[in-house]
Amino acid sequence: MNDMSLFEKKERTLDGPAKYNVDTYQYYNDSARQDMEAIRQLLEKWFSHYPDDEKQDLKTRFQASFDAAFYELYIYTLFTKLGFSLSIHPDIPGTLKRPDYLATKDGEFLYIEVKHMTMLSQDERSLERKKNTLLDSLDKIDASNFLLKLDEIVFKDNSQPSGKMIVRYFNQAISSYDPDIYTDLLSQRGFQAMPKIVYDDDKVKIELQLIPKSPLHRGTNSRSIGTHPIVTQIGNDSEDIITALESKATRYGALNAPYIICLNKQSISLDIIEVQEALYGSLQISWRDIPDNRDERLELSGNGFFGSKNNPKFTRVSGVYITNANTANLATTVDHAFRHNPFAQFPTYMVIDKPVQELLSIPLDYPMPSKI
Repeated sequence: MNDMSLFEKKERTLDGPAKYNVDTYQYYNDSARQDMEAIRQLLEKWFSHYPDDEKQDLKTRFQASFDAAFYELYIYTLFTKLGFSLSIHPDIPGTLKRPDYLATKDGEFLYIEVKHMTMLSQDERSLERKKNTLLDSLDKIDASNFLLKLDEIVFKDNSQPSGKMIVRYFNQAISSYDPDIYTDLLSQRGFQAMPKIVYDDDKVKIELQLIPKSPLHRGTNSRSIGTHPIVTQIGNDSEDIITALESKATRYGALNAPYIICLNKQSISLDIIEVQEALYGSLQISWRDIPDNRDERLELSGNGFFGSKNNPKFTRVSGVYITNANTANLATTVDHAFRHNPFAQFPTYMVIDKPVQELLSIPLDYPMPSKI
C-alpha cells in the first residue's frame, strides 16, 4: 500500500495569513494556523482513498496548480460518496485523449471530465500577479499606529512598480500623523473629510487614507492593509460558463456512454438562475397575436449550452455538474447543481439531491480545528 501523503509531515511554525502572491501549495504545506491544519486533515483523508498508482501525479498537480487539482480530488471523492467506482484516465477507442474519470455503478457507467473555471484572461492574470506583488510591498509599510485604507490603485504601464520606493514614501508621510489627533478628527468629520495620501509616479498611482489603531493595539505587528478598493462586476457569468463547457463538450469525439462535465466556478455563491440561463437559455416572454387570448407565458429561449428542441446542441454531453467549491467554504457557502441535457444521445439517470456538506460529511465547524 502506498502511504504517500499530500503534505509534508513536519513541525510547522509559519503563523499569520498568506501573502498576496504566495504559492498556494507551499502556504498550505507550511502554515501552522489551526484552520489550515483542519483543511490539511480533510485533504489528506480524501487523498488516502485516491488510487496509489495515481497519487504522485495528483500531488504534482497540486504543487503546480492547486485549485484545479483540488477540484479533481473533490470530484473523485464526491462521486465515490455517491456510490460510484472510479477509474482514472480511462482509454477511449479511436483517440489518444483520455477523460478524467470513468465512473461505474449498478451496471451503469459514465465518463467524467473535470474543469476548473478560470475567470481571468491571461492579461488579467498577469495584472493580478502585478497587483498582488504591489500589495505584498504595501503590507511592509509601518503599521504601528495606523492601518491602510486603500482607495485606488492605477497601473500606468506593464512594468512592476518599485516596492521599496513606495514603502519609503508612505512611511515618511504616515510618520507625520499623530494617531490620537487623527482619531479625534476622524470621529468629528468622518472618512470623507480626512486627508488622502497619494503616491504618483510614471508606473503607478496609489491613493489611500489611514485607519488609526486603538491605543491597545498600537506598536503591534500586523498586516498594514486594513481595507481594499471595492471591486464590482455588472451582469453575470453565463457566457463564461458556456465557453468553459464548450471547450470540453466534443473533446473525446463520439462516446458510447453518458458523458458528464463537472465545472467548478469560483465565486462566493452559486447563482442557480445563472446556471439555468447558461444551460437552457435566458428567460423570455412569449404571447399570441390574438387580442382576446394573448396567452402570455415565461419560457426559456433555448440559447443556452443545451440548445432547444428544434436546435439541440452538444448532445454528446449527458449532463453538467456545477459547483463553487474551495477548501474553505465546504461547510458554509458551497453549493452545487446537476442538470440533465434533455437532448442527450446517452441520457443518465443520476440524481444529486443532497447538499455538499451532507454528501462529504463536512463538520459544521469546519475549517475550525476539529478532528476530521
